[in-house]
Amino acid sequence: MTTETSAFVRPARLSLGDKATAYFRLGKMRVYHHVYAWLLAVLLLAHEGISRSGMAVALLLVLVGMFAMKIATCAADDVVGFRDGSDAKNYADGGHLPKSNKPLLSGRLSEREAIVFGIVTGLIALGSGVALLLPLGGNVPLPFLAIWFAVVAIAVQYSWLYQFSYRPGGLEFVIFLVNVAEVLGPYWLIARHWTADSILIGLLVGVSMLLVVSYANFGDRVGDLAAGRRTLAAVVPPAIYRALIAVLSVLSLALLVAPFFFGSLNPLLVICVVPAIVLRVKQIRAGLVQDQVQRAVVLGFRSTDALGLGLALALVLS
Repeated sequence: MTTETSAFVRPARLSLGDKATAYFRLGKMRVYHHVYAWLLAVLLLAHEGISRSGMAVALLLVLVGMFAMKIATCAADDVVGFRDGSDAKNYADGGHLPKSNKPLLSGRLSEREAIVFGIVTGLIALGSGVALLLPLGGNVPLPFLAIWFAVVAIAVQYSWLYQFSYRPGGLEFVIFLVNVAEVLGPYWLIARHWTADSILIGLLVGVSMLLVVSYANFGDRVGDLAAGRRTLAAVVPPAIYRALIAVLSVLSLALLVAPFFFGSLNPLLVICVVPAIVLRVKQIRAGLVQDQVQRAVVLGFRSTDALGLGLALALVLS
């Protein structure tokens, strides 16, 4: 692991607003799409008429914990990527992404600031799980708390300690686990069971976010491999990796319509997810046919917007 990059970048003196913007970018807080998992879990509970005393506060604590976990994971990932040089290669001038996206590379934050930020947000993520005992009057299943702590612990090791994202398949495991848990966790906390709807929607959210990350890692494969980051995209032949993306894409399309035909949603309301289907098809065309990786990433986020809002509308109307 190299630390050459850190020797050449001196954190700049920033105004309070600029510093806040740097932390915002470090935690990738503009990637708000995780909120759809939480929103769909809440609407599933409403759709089934399930309620519990203290439910509103508990669900808000879950949302805080979810975002704190993501922010801590992203901060740790940036610190490690900065140290080993993979970010310097992937975000170099003329690269496929601008250096301004990485506040450590641009000198807007120091390593120490990023590390402290990651530790604080990680503690908030863990503390949110413990805090659930208050609004629910202590009525939180121990298995739920154990899984909460396990998911947070696994997530923050995306690039830190065990470094899941540096091992073939590890990145995909973490992304899928976290996103599925973000639907099934809050739903189970209140309902104490899972339904076909919750499972199908959880899988859909997991696969959809995995597609976004898969395309992004395909674009980063050269820099990742040079830095010793052996992601699946870096070590698998491009043709095979593209085939895996194709399989995930078809699976996401099947999961998009599954709740309307194998769950409790009105089949006529499948029209609500037509925009998501169209965007997924466009993503397939851009990424697998035209080899426009960054456009495929953008279309993946837009498809996630469309499926989140479309399913939310279908749940309200069903």
